[in-house]
Amino acid sequence: MKKRFIFSIIIILSCSICLYSQFEYYKPDTNIINHHKGERSLSVSPSLLINTPNGIQLAGGLKTRFFVSNRLSLDADFVLGRRYAHFGPGLVAVPFLLIKPNALNSDYEFDTLGDYLFFLGFYALSFEHIAYHIPLKQSIDFSPYVTLLRIRSAGADEFPAAGNPGSAHLSFATGIELNRYFGRFLLSPYVEYNIGYRDHISGINLGIYCGISFQ
Repeated sequence: MKKRFIFSIIIILSCSICLYSQFEYYKPDTNIINHHKGERSLSVSPSLLINTPNGIQLAGGLKTRFFVSNRLSLDADFVLGRRYAHFGPGLVAVPFLLIKPNALNSDYEFDTLGDYLFFLGFYALSFEHIAYHIPLKQSIDFSPYVTLLRIRSAGADEFPAAGNPGSAHLSFATGIELNRYFGRFLLSPYVEYNIGYRDHISGINLGIYCGISFQ
């Protein structure tokens, strides 16, 4: 399973590099970076998990991001490690926005009322992970974020994987990213604190996301 996950990350990174060469280099007109509504990105990350049932361990992550304004973005992440995983409802919602970014426009027409209500439900779910982007200079911003409804599953190695896959709990997380843009390509080191609502187990995750931005 881990080999397949690592192989998938390598494939995504390779595709990102190829796509990057096909995009025009982004040169802002001002001295600070300026995002816009509808801007999207896809990133992968090596991560370090601290204070899991297995102590300190490595993991891999995938993140999607969608800007709903020039400063506010809805994010969704999925992190997988040895007998560890976390994700949120936004993992379902944000990819929908990536596919149909124009759905946020007031003049966008849905085929049926059901489609519209379906979109509103997805859109509401995506607010479980929200980030605010503060520009520092032409190609750098930092973004504090909060995750209100993360699903976290962690188990210890001394239990057989089939017999005790690890209990799943709802948790809260808050953290900060530093986003450095190289044209469409971006590097985003991050650190976050998380704690379970019911088990009150806390931890710290850190890593660096590598991805590509779609204007």
